[in-house]
Amino acid sequence: MPLIEPFALFLPRVGNQVEARVGGHVVARFGVLGDPSTDSAKGPVWITIPSILLDPRLPTLLEIEVSTQALRWGGLSVVHFGPESTLRSEWSQNYHWRQTASVVIVVALALIGVIVAGLWWRQRDGLYGTFALIAIFGILRVGDRLLPTPPLPWPLWGAVTAAAFAAHLLLMARFALEMVGERRPWVCKGFWVFLSLSVSCAFASFLFRWSWLWTLTLAYLTLPAVVVLYQVVRHTRRQPSRENVLMCVAGFAVILAGVRDLAAVRLADGGSQTFSILPHAVFVLVMIMGWIIVERYSQQVTQYRELNASLERRIAEREIQLGESYDKLKVQNEQQATLHERQRIMRDIHDGVGAQLVGLLSLLGGQGAQSQALREHANAALDELRMAVDSLQPVHGDLTTVLASLRYRLQPRLDAAGLRVIWDVQELPLQEHLSPSTVLQIQRILLEAFTNVLRHAQASQVRVSARKLDCPERLVLQVDDDGVGLPVLAPAHGHGLHNMKVRAEAIGGVHSVRTLTSGGTRVQIELPLDGVLAGVTGSASGR
Repeated sequence: MPLIEPFALFLPRVGNQVEARVGGHVVARFGVLGDPSTDSAKGPVWITIPSILLDPRLPTLLEIEVSTQALRWGGLSVVHFGPESTLRSEWSQNYHWRQTASVVIVVALALIGVIVAGLWWRQRDGLYGTFALIAIFGILRVGDRLLPTPPLPWPLWGAVTAAAFAAHLLLMARFALEMVGERRPWVCKGFWVFLSLSVSCAFASFLFRWSWLWTLTLAYLTLPAVVVLYQVVRHTRRQPSRENVLMCVAGFAVILAGVRDLAAVRLADGGSQTFSILPHAVFVLVMIMGWIIVERYSQQVTQYRELNASLERRIAEREIQLGESYDKLKVQNEQQATLHERQRIMRDIHDGVGAQLVGLLSLLGGQGAQSQALREHANAALDELRMAVDSLQPVHGDLTTVLASLRYRLQPRLDAAGLRVIWDVQELPLQEHLSPSTVLQIQRILLEAFTNVLRHAQASQVRVSARKLDCPERLVLQVDDDGVGLPVLAPAHGHGLHNMKVRAEAIGGVHSVRTLTSGGTRVQIELPLDGVLAGVTGSASGR
């Protein structure tokens, strides 16, 4: 008569390949016996036994056959047999302690590792980079507990996970040294020596199946852990802080857990209840390291904020200082501009009106002065004064307005002399920086041209034209008369032509005089647009 209540088998540890038979019937198979591609020792094994195979009136044979590989945690632990309701809680406790805890550790390391790796990528802080590597090797080592079928053939996969475990532990030691600021060259060289030797021994022990070498490597890893813990304790005594104290406590716990696992798991047979506590102690230490990373990052953020606030205050203060300096400089520039303008006006009056008045006084002081000559000097002095005043009027860059003002001033004299004037002024572009000195020079050049026509040309008509040419961009002013033209030899007296040339060059222009084929003379001034904006660089006086 079969049992009504279901029964089960609970094996805390068995492996590496398992086949269970009840009454000659196979009830469970984990892998293929002798095939190292699977490993059932990664977690506790639960086997449900069909009730039909159990009869309380007859003895039933239970057979569990296992095959193991060197350096794998294999074999057969104590077998627990009984009703499912009785064994379920015991199996669940063992499963959560081993498997669920491994899942939590892997997920936590992955999340924290990705975040810290991002911080390292942005800031290139060695502490962040070390922790990111700790997370990577920790995931590789702990994640192996969750893989019944390893991704690489055995024992190569065992060599990889063993090397990852050694690197994981040594990088945590490196993190502790980075945290306390230990960066002496011999310490760094010693770390790389330990890391290279440990990884090499881990690979060799699994590839050559030397169990004793792997046990020796685990014992060997205790030495750098003790040395680093000593350095952290010394630093904590000099600079006690919450971070340093936690690192000391966690480091001491990890060393104790490692020594315990070495003695109870590697060197002795602990039975079915024996399991490694070092991964859990290491995980606690990693969490403390993650908390230290967060604290350090928070401190950096706080420092950056304080620095930004300080920089903003300094920038605001500097802006105020610059504003005050700008105001002072603006006042100084205005004062200097006023002074320069006064000096220019004085120079213009001296060179223009003053020169005409001096000539007038000379004529008055001489004997037999003619009224016509006196009138010409007086009119010339008056023209100079009017042009100086006109040049100070705001024209807003409109050269057409300048020519119109000159026409208004000269038209009565030209009409009185019987000279017909044709003004052919096209639309000219505005010159925003047309200065008073430039205006005055243009007026003087044109006035000199009109004066020469009145004195020497014997002309009856004058054409004044102004236009803009595009290639290259320039302004062209022309004064054409229908007089006798230029003499073959220039007169020995007077400097009118020379003065016009000097004044044109002073404002960046080109002055030319030539006789027209139809008779008469053409005075031409070419002014590049940027030259008109440049202002006067010099002055000319006299006639």
